[in-house]
Amino acid sequence: MDTEGMKEIIKREVETVVFRSVNETDALLDQNILDSVGAVDLAVALEGAFGISIPFVDINKQHFQSVLTLLAYVQKKKA
Repeated sequence: MDTEGMKEIIKREVETVVFRSVNETDALLDQNILDSVGAVDLAVALEGAFGISIPFVDINKQHFQSVLTLLAYVQKKKA
């Protein structure tokens, strides 16, 4: 799967969890778009979508800050 396809899947999963449109650079946690429960829900969705495992300790601001940071994280997990 190419980067754009992965980014679109992540964006779609984020929007499903937060019930609104987001841009790839929106600060999901800082702007209170995504809360802690939503972050866990999103992690579960991403695990299913990409066949990866996201440890609880990785559900943090570093990885879940935006669609782009999530993309980098998922790419790293799939490598």
